[in-house]
Amino acid sequence: MTVTPHIRICAAIGVVVLGLGLTACSGDDSPSVDVTLSEWIVEPDPVTVDAGDIEFTGDNAGGETHEMVVVAAKDADALPTDADGAVVEDELPKGALIGEIEDIEAQSSKQVTLKLKAGDYVLFCNVTEEQDDGTIESHFAKGMHSVLTVK
Repeated sequence: MTVTPHIRICAAIGVVVLGLGLTACSGDDSPSVDVTLSEWIVEPDPVTVDAGDIEFTGDNAGGETHEMVVVAAKDADALPTDADGAVVEDELPKGALIGEIEDIEAQSSKQVTLKLKAGDYVLFCNVTEEQDDGTIESHFAKGMHSVLTVK
């Protein structure tokens, strides 16, 4: 059988198109953000990400249980807090609470995928604990918050 140059070109184009299609369909191109939590930090990496479904991994590098809450807000000062300095989630504007990962034990991690639109988001730990002396310790008040920009 003789193969003409025209057939070779069509076959080559078909292979390239098929390869591009498989590349586009394979793997997960969703952005991801690794968030390191510890006493008293919340450090997202990266700090800017594209809008869409974003996979968050909360990595607790600390010695206490933490959580990671995601709220649409310009900065931490914009969030309502109680007398102990914890965020009052029930007082957030409607739709501002995007999602969270609760109870991330020390030296462990958990994941969640959240759909985020373009804008600014505050990532924070809202754990509160009663200390031996009876005072309430708010992780948020101790500085466990940071901003993530979604473009």
